[in-house]
Amino acid sequence: MLDIKQTKPPKQKALGYLRISDQKQIKGESKHNQKESIKKYALANNIEVVEWFYDEAKSGKNTEREELQKLIKTALKMKGVIDYVIVYKMNRASRDLNSYITGMRSILASKGIKVRSATEQFDDSPMGNFMENLYVMVGQLDNENKRDTVTDNMTRLARQGYWQHKPPRGYKTVKIKNSDGQDRPSLAPNSEAPIVEKILVRFNRGDIIIAELCRYATREGFLNTEGKPITQEVMTKMIKRPEYAGFVCDKFTNYEVVAGKHKGLITETVYWQNQEILKQKNKSYLIGLKHQKINEVVPLRRFILCVNCHKPLTSSAPGGEYRYFCHRPVCRGTGSITASDAHNRFEELLANVTPRPSTIKLMKEILLRTSVKELGNLNRDLSDLHEKVDGLSAERLAAIRKNLRGGLDDGIKDEVVNAIDAEKLELNAQINTLKQQQMLSEANIEYALNFMENISKQWSDASLDLKLKMQELIFPKGFVYDIKNDNFIINEISPLYRGNPTIKQADDAENSVMVTLPGIEPGLPG
Repeated sequence: MLDIKQTKPPKQKALGYLRISDQKQIKGESKHNQKESIKKYALANNIEVVEWFYDEAKSGKNTEREELQKLIKTALKMKGVIDYVIVYKMNRASRDLNSYITGMRSILASKGIKVRSATEQFDDSPMGNFMENLYVMVGQLDNENKRDTVTDNMTRLARQGYWQHKPPRGYKTVKIKNSDGQDRPSLAPNSEAPIVEKILVRFNRGDIIIAELCRYATREGFLNTEGKPITQEVMTKMIKRPEYAGFVCDKFTNYEVVAGKHKGLITETVYWQNQEILKQKNKSYLIGLKHQKINEVVPLRRFILCVNCHKPLTSSAPGGEYRYFCHRPVCRGTGSITASDAHNRFEELLANVTPRPSTIKLMKEILLRTSVKELGNLNRDLSDLHEKVDGLSAERLAAIRKNLRGGLDDGIKDEVVNAIDAEKLELNAQINTLKQQQMLSEANIEYALNFMENISKQWSDASLDLKLKMQELIFPKGFVYDIKNDNFIINEISPLYRGNPTIKQADDAENSVMVTLPGIEPGLPG
């Protein structure tokens, strides 16, 4: 009889990995518990864990962790010796599938090393690979849900005026109670507050440039954390910070300025004045203003085309009066015209162009439908506000009557009445705002119809931006102006408009977009 001895297969070897993201979030996944679970798994599967790696207070959103990177390097050096990397759960390895695959699994797999979980079962089959990925994705989903929840909470707090970042100079972070008695983050002035206020108020006088303000801050002892003078860039950022006026403005408010719970070091008026002063001291802004003013004087600049080269005319004011002309050498002799004369001629042109009846009809229909909807909404909102005011008036009267009957203390009565009066004041302000909107809506309809029917006057009275839009709307391709012969040559008019019946038009006038006005010639082929 043969004596056959049973021999156990040699133990495979593994590296153990432990990770805790936050001591407050352990929930049974402590370092000790993770290690014990991995040991039990290794023992049951004839695996020897030869070395341990532990990342503490590290996020699992990617694989860029010190101990995990050390584990991967160790595993690569021990190719042919290490068979597995074992984790407590797959979310300990990573909570992001892409970084797990590219930053861990594929690297280890290239050396024949597999990842295993002590508490989640999967193998190397297609279904096993799917489950491995799924466990990581469950952690990823949990992370994203937590992130969304945190973002929503931070957005809500920011919208309520709470401060959730590092405090700016002049403030310290404090906790204040909300209406439910819960602690919420905010700001309170610190020892630097007086000097920050002094600097911002000094700038508000408007007679000092940023460089001088930095020197002023240095003389006042306001330096950076290294004891050096504040740079102009840092000083400009300080002036721009709305937090100093009691506001909150960050990514959680979508960079909208909202009223903060903290006290401002300067008033809102000073803050907004400082922003205007900054603009006035900005060279590019001032250049833009200069160009804006010039363009307001010559709105047809770069719109009227030269009769010779068919390229846009420019303008200048050699004798103090702006003139339109073509500056190109090949167009010398085509002449120039004063801006005022050109505008008069252009208004004459517009006076002979009117919207088509179908355009007016369509415009009226659109405006009426829009106005019915807008005015209906306004009227409904006004009705709701009036009802609220009436309700508050009734509450106020009831409180006074109760006080007269002795059922309400004078002090409480005064508090109730004052609170009601304050609410009524706010509601009345809203009512006045809606009434103004109502009037503006009605005025806008009237203005729009007048605009369509009297474009010459509307262009004359319009702002620069509206002038430019009107020009492009009516004459999409601009028009040529023969300065010497004082003729406009129109190549195309918007299909929304047409020349007046008294105007001589080109052949097939119904379909043609070429019109001839007094002093205006049709575009010529070629």
